[in-house]
Amino acid sequence: MRDLLSKYPWLGWAIAGLLFALTLWLIFRPRNAGEYDPDRMKDMLTIRYTDTDEVEKIPRGRLDQMLRRSGDNLDPTKGIINPKTGKPTGFLVDEDEWSSMIERINREKSQIRHESGAKSRVLPRKETPLTPEQLKKLEDDAKKTAPAGK
Repeated sequence: MRDLLSKYPWLGWAIAGLLFALTLWLIFRPRNAGEYDPDRMKDMLTIRYTDTDEVEKIPRGRLDQMLRRSGDNLDPTKGIINPKTGKPTGFLVDEDEWSSMIERINREKSQIRHESGAKSRVLPRKETPLTPEQLKKLEDDAKKTAPAGK
């Protein structure tokens, strides 16, 4: 190898240049995780509850999580649960994004069922908001157990 590089020094420079270019590409390449990019999951989306006409903003990742927990096949005509009424009336204000999100999740669940031969399981967990009394109790407990000086 040493003799080869002594005879053809341009080959050594070419290899060094390629390694340098590879290093730069590895450092500065775009790190886009597509649909599940962490920065994208933090985007705030607007939800409108059709039964109360209230509007709420939630992170994209939280909405994705709520939809995945709501059954095997998602029905685009049924939204997320309105915490005040308990009815599935929450939809994205952007209807096209709602449709594409439901289609993507259904496609991924279908692919999982096909590859594993099993149903995607629904977590038996109901998400309910804390009542003001429960929130006050948690805050009081946190103050009691907080380290001194904080």
